[in-house]
Amino acid sequence: MDRDELKKFQRFGKRNEEMKNCSKDVWSYTRVSSIEQKDNYSLDNQDVAAKQYAAMNGYQIVRTFGGTYESAKEDFTRAEFNSLISEVVKARKKPFAIIIYKMNRFSRSGGSGISLADTLINDYGVNLIEAVSGLDTTTPKGQLEIYKKLLTAREENITRLEHTIPGLKSFLNAGNWLGSAPMGYDHYGTRVHDFDKRSIHQDIRLNEVGKKLQLAWQWKTEGETDVEIIRRLNGFGVKITTQRISTMWRNVFYCGLIANKLLEGKVIEGNHEAMVSKQLFLKVQDIISNRKQGYTVVKESEARPLTGYLYCSICNGRMTSYENKKKKLHYYKCQNCNGSCINATTSARLNNKIGANEMFVDLLDSYVLEDKYIDLFKLQIEKILTSESKEKRNEDTLIKKQLTELKNKRDKLEERHAYGDIEQDIYLKFLDKINIQINEIEPKEDISEKQISNLKNQLNKSIFFLQNISKYWASGSLRHKKKIQKLVFPEGIILDTKNRKYLTSKVNELFVLNHSFTDKYKAKEKGLTTNKSDKSSTVAGTRVELVTSGL
Repeated sequence: MDRDELKKFQRFGKRNEEMKNCSKDVWSYTRVSSIEQKDNYSLDNQDVAAKQYAAMNGYQIVRTFGGTYESAKEDFTRAEFNSLISEVVKARKKPFAIIIYKMNRFSRSGGSGISLADTLINDYGVNLIEAVSGLDTTTPKGQLEIYKKLLTAREENITRLEHTIPGLKSFLNAGNWLGSAPMGYDHYGTRVHDFDKRSIHQDIRLNEVGKKLQLAWQWKTEGETDVEIIRRLNGFGVKITTQRISTMWRNVFYCGLIANKLLEGKVIEGNHEAMVSKQLFLKVQDIISNRKQGYTVVKESEARPLTGYLYCSICNGRMTSYENKKKKLHYYKCQNCNGSCINATTSARLNNKIGANEMFVDLLDSYVLEDKYIDLFKLQIEKILTSESKEKRNEDTLIKKQLTELKNKRDKLEERHAYGDIEQDIYLKFLDKINIQINEIEPKEDISEKQISNLKNQLNKSIFFLQNISKYWASGSLRHKKKIQKLVFPEGIILDTKNRKYLTSKVNELFVLNHSFTDKYKAKEKGLTTNKSDKSSTVAGTRVELVTSGL
């Protein structure tokens, strides 16, 4: 076949159908790994390099992404990187390429980074350009070189981790914290962003917000809901979300411990100041995990204020509550014991059977302090508190002695440092230890002084409360009812639904004292013999807590 005849068949030839993008519009992406790199002009250098490359090669940068610090360990955990990829997919007019200063700024994930680059190039016709080397993905060889660089970035990351992880583990095992301190703390250290908080050694201290958050933990143990706690914190000027407060309850950092993935499941003592005691932390865990037998979360109701406080006398399981909407009646019920149920309120429809709420009012009435016993009750309380105050004075003397000794040690340490007798690192190490001890002891001294000065006021409040406890409960809001229940019966109340009576277990010592005291004097009035004692035998050896909760 001659040449002229072959030309007749040229129209049947096959052509390469590869996606061609002839646009001169490009996008740029910049990134650093840490806030320190963000502040040292690294992002500016990346941006300048991208603009210079575009100008020298006839490209126009029409959109920019990044401009912040984000770790490249995982690709799609980066907000700005996600935005870049999402915009590429959505854009009707695709950019010719994305300019990156170095490929390790694009990704350090290795295989997944290569897969993502391959999708951009082959599915969307968007190339990658490395500004510092001029390499791009417009040719198969260029693609291979870019992919090699992405693998190298992954290798660098692994090598870096092999060197840094042992050091990080040692840092954690020494009781230090990695990352920014949680809400409620000021973080001092070598790498903190706030220059005023730069310090040679890490020091994490409870701040004013943290002192207010301490109240939240106490409120939680008193039965308050997260919504109510957040509302009350807002009143103190502390803004916190439901998600953040939920995270706080579960973070062992707040009770002085440290948990980190690098510790491989271990929990260790931290060097930082604890916001709450370990006992209080565990108590909150019991509340949020609903560990007690038979507990079921139900919606709160003004008609069923005892929900969560009643325990079945048969199985000791916590009783729940419900409403019969058809009959418009409320009930408390044990889910474990079939038929263990009682009406919440007295109702004519139930033959006027007294309800659990009214039974509770009667129970509280049994703790009401009669007027004729007030002076004697005051005298009894004062005798007990006088005995306790002797112990308190001894404790105060010991506290003041410890404080004086520690402050003298600190003065001598500072003097030796001023004269150059000890090195800076040794000085700071021991200064930190002494200051921590002083900070632990000083609040105890303040609390003791406040308790003594407020004693008479607290005593009067307690007596008034004891005289009107059932009225307070009956007329109070649901929140106040729950506070009173928790105050008087801290571990709940056992209810015998069959015999319709309460079988109380642990009762607040103040109410135990009142009960035993009035029984004793009533017996005297009837001519019965009683044991004479300066202290009530019922509460001998215990510490009486006065009512100071503002009820």
